[in-house]
Amino acid sequence: MHKLLDRAWRLIGTGFAFAFIFAGGALAAMTLFPMIACLTRPGEVRHRATREAIRRIFQFYIGMLQVLGLIRLKVDGTQALAETTGRLVVANHPTILDVVLLIALLPRVQCIVKGELWRSRYLGGTMRAAGYIRNDLGASELLAACKKAIDEGNNVLIFPEGTRTKPNTPLHMQRGFANIALLSGARIQLVTITCQPITLTKGEPWWRIPARRPDFSVSAGECLETADLLNNEVRSLAARHLVKRLETYYAERLSHA
Repeated sequence: MHKLLDRAWRLIGTGFAFAFIFAGGALAAMTLFPMIACLTRPGEVRHRATREAIRRIFQFYIGMLQVLGLIRLKVDGTQALAETTGRLVVANHPTILDVVLLIALLPRVQCIVKGELWRSRYLGGTMRAAGYIRNDLGASELLAACKKAIDEGNNVLIFPEGTRTKPNTPLHMQRGFANIALLSGARIQLVTITCQPITLTKGEPWWRIPARRPDFSVSAGECLETADLLNNEVRSLAARHLVKRLETYYAERLSHA
């Protein structure tokens, strides 16, 4: 009986949480973000204020999920994440909550977002106000935007898989993140995310909740120096080696989780 009541509560709570984030996002887009636009100068000052507001909203949201008993969260390396600046933050991507978790935990996060989000009637204004980077820019423009963000002390968040990982399938990383890292000279901060039992994966409806409350874990890992990665190799070869290295790294970390 207890398990049945717990599952019913989590189903209701999950529905509320999704409604809250959509309704709250719409409310913020109509009130908070226009207010920030009125009170700040155009450009980086406005972008930074908007990103900080998004971070605070996500911190509240993650706290709410824990208070409601919908998730447990363990963070390994809280201080290291809070002090991360001017890096390319690379993470695996098992669930839809990953972006929310990392923006809540990291300062000054600059996201690379899909072009359709940038043009969205619902979210486009927020994406532009935050100064997020469109993924449909030309290669040179995308690199320049990432390098500028990192040089200004922002953390550029990237999921090298390009989309959420399908459960029980090996990670396959695209090479774009490696080229950005090597061409920008950015330090790479590795982050590992796990969720047990897995939930909110790609293609899974929100109402298909697991049998028990999921445990999320976010762990700060190595920080890689780009100069060490090049190791006198041509960039294309170094990029392939970096992709292979990180695929092996995450495979080992996730197998031990």
